[in-house]
Amino acid sequence: MKIFKDIYRWCLQPCHLFFLTIITLMLPNVALCITERMPLMAALANILLPGGIYWLLMTLAKKPGKAIWWLFFFVFLAAFQLVLLYLFGRSIIAVDMFLNLITTNPGEAMELLDNIAPAVVGVFVIYLPLLALGVMSVCGKKELDKSFIRKQRSVGYAIIALGLVSLAGSYVSDKAYRAELDLYPANVLYNIVLAGERTYQTAHYTETSKGFTFHARQTLSESEKEVYVMIIGETARACEFQLYGYNRLTTPLLSKEDNLVAFTNVLSQSNTTHKSVPMLMSA
Repeated sequence: MKIFKDIYRWCLQPCHLFFLTIITLMLPNVALCITERMPLMAALANILLPGGIYWLLMTLAKKPGKAIWWLFFFVFLAAFQLVLLYLFGRSIIAVDMFLNLITTNPGEAMELLDNIAPAVVGVFVIYLPLLALGVMSVCGKKELDKSFIRKQRSVGYAIIALGLVSLAGSYVSDKAYRAELDLYPANVLYNIVLAGERTYQTAHYTETSKGFTFHARQTLSESEKEVYVMIIGETARACEFQLYGYNRLTTPLLSKEDNLVAFTNVLSQSNTTHKSVPMLMSA
């Protein structure tokens, strides 16, 4: 028990909690540099710029616990991002992930939780103690020294400056680079805005889709019969179809069909069954 008490006291020291918070918030940035295989300049920007901003924000309060709770939204995003990296192996929090938080039914939610239980436990172990330490810091009397705050504020500005240089280098070295797509958490915040826009468009479907047409036309005469067969392989993944280049023979019979057309640029409206299937069957 003594060792846990010693760790607790060490973490509760204001200067230690200051740096501990920055490290835990930066875990997704470091992980994404690896999973997304970022070029050097993009990886530096992805670590230095957000890290410098977190560093600077942590100097705004004498008690680190206050800053921790001010940054609660980013703590939540960090935990969410790490869980998704465990689940999918790569990529940031997509637009539909935010929409699914409020629309997924309990059955599918529990099925998903069963698959990500280790990741959920892991982020709880990392971030719940941080929030608890934040509460203890707010309630306690220990504060950061003014000299420490001034010094760390200068360090924060310096890291941000280096981050901005790296960001500029990313744009110069990679023409496809976009901060709103490649810089965490800016890209996640961008997706939150998109999620809000799409929620509005869905809620006002009659207005936002007014006048839309597929420009489809009938090629056969009215006297000829037409038979349409629609097969929904709702749980299948295109990335595991032989038709789309998968290295196993998963569609051997379909691959032999002469008149088969395989569309390669098609997306589902949702990655959840209870939403995607009704959408597939509607206009």
